[in-house]
Amino acid sequence: MKFIRLLYSEAGPYRWRLFGSVTIAGAAMALMMTIVNSVADLEPDMALDWSQFFLFALCALTVIVMQVYSLNLTAALSERMLERVRVRIADLVRRSELDGIEQIGQMRVYDTIARETTVISESSGVIIHSMTSMVALILASAYIAAISMTAFIVVGVLLAAWAYFYYFSQRKSRGQLIEAMSAEGHYYNLLSHLLYGFKEVKLHSARGEDLEKVHLANASIDAEEKKVAAARRFNSGLVVSYGTFYVLLGSAVFILPQHLGDVRTAMKVVYVVIFMFASVEAVSRAMPMLSKATLALDNIDNLETSLAGAAHDRKELVMDPPTSFEQISLERVVYTHRGPDNAPVFTLGPCDLTLKAGETVFLVGGNGSGKSTLVRVLTHLYKVEAGAIVWDGQLVKENNVARYRNLFSAAYADFHLFDRLYGMDDVDPERVRGLLADVGLAHKTGYNDGKFTTLDLSTGQRKRLALVVALIEDRPIFVLDELSADQDPGFRRRYYEEFLPALKAQGKTLIVVSHDERYFHLADRVITMEDGRFAQETLAT
Repeated sequence: MKFIRLLYSEAGPYRWRLFGSVTIAGAAMALMMTIVNSVADLEPDMALDWSQFFLFALCALTVIVMQVYSLNLTAALSERMLERVRVRIADLVRRSELDGIEQIGQMRVYDTIARETTVISESSGVIIHSMTSMVALILASAYIAAISMTAFIVVGVLLAAWAYFYYFSQRKSRGQLIEAMSAEGHYYNLLSHLLYGFKEVKLHSARGEDLEKVHLANASIDAEEKKVAAARRFNSGLVVSYGTFYVLLGSAVFILPQHLGDVRTAMKVVYVVIFMFASVEAVSRAMPMLSKATLALDNIDNLETSLAGAAHDRKELVMDPPTSFEQISLERVVYTHRGPDNAPVFTLGPCDLTLKAGETVFLVGGNGSGKSTLVRVLTHLYKVEAGAIVWDGQLVKENNVARYRNLFSAAYADFHLFDRLYGMDDVDPERVRGLLADVGLAHKTGYNDGKFTTLDLSTGQRKRLALVVALIEDRPIFVLDELSADQDPGFRRRYYEEFLPALKAQGKTLIVVSHDERYFHLADRVITMEDGRFAQETLAT
């Protein structure tokens, strides 16, 4: 019922239109049934009753118009509700901290929005149609009561039995549906390994065989079995519905005539029971959709709750980003990566670092030494657990963290390329094209209509494009994380001997994560990291 409550709440001033259209459509369906019954009661030689005919036609038209109206209104309301969900989730993501998003998982956010909103969208029409059928079912029962209380009691008992046994048959359906969705999600997760690890699979036949024949095959079978089990559970509800109908029909045909004493009344009850079957079936088929929609809403609520827990930052638009700074200090900062059980996995610090305007600092060290974590702490993408970041004598905290972050143009090792320069509408296209040519990408991608023509580039080329974007941003501090990796020797040399000195000559502060020892002489300082701490600092000679 959660979906219905939310839809009713979302309807606002339109809720009575929705309620009215559903009720009118159901009432018109029931009235059509009574007209059919009354016509069937006429003598064979009687003339056509035009008033009945036109009333029947009017009811049919009313059913069609009200059904279409209620379905269109439901589609509009449910999509508006989902639009608000998407906007809320996007807002929560914007206000979240990086470590919170990493704990939740980017794929969970994407998958929840893509899958669960689709389920709700597809279910809404079926559910609202079933409500019309439910109204018709109630009114048909009232009609039976009007023609025979005995028949009404029999029908009421059987419908109550149907409701009870249907509920009893579906008591475990939610759990089986969750298991089926979990199994399917596991399969898609393994499939992503096959797709995104395609190169490694092709180069290692045993890996590919194990992934495909063992893990993917077993996951596929498990998903199949659990989805079939869930379908069987839902289908058992249809068995109850069909069984109830046939018992009801048999009672109306073979038992009620002996107690009603009027064959015509008994036949009317039979006609109504046949009419009621379509309504019972529509309601029964809508119940699985209602369960799926409710579970989808629960999953969305759980995601929003998780994101709300990660949303520590106010979403603030910085209209006048800082164009300079004098000094940034990390004072005994500590940050800890934690696993799913919140147990510490890796700890950075305590670290002390003073960064002055215009200097070039190289960060070096082995994989896992903490370089990438340090630059994320420095840019305040990771909120320090202990210690402090001081910017020009002021502590970096909630009221100034957005402005502080706008000091940095960053190209991280796991950077993301956007298809256009979002938030930079006033960029000169010729400047962008000139930079693309300067880094050797003019023959690979262009810049037209405010967006790059393609992002289908090699890893090294993508890094060059990330450098272009950072140059266009032109912030006081450049954070360049392993940007020279995956480059040909010619561009690597240009990167160190042309691009970095040119930025330094402009007064930019450079934080360069690098393994290229032969270029360390370009730095003012070289800081070596080991196990999350500063092991050595070398000054330029």
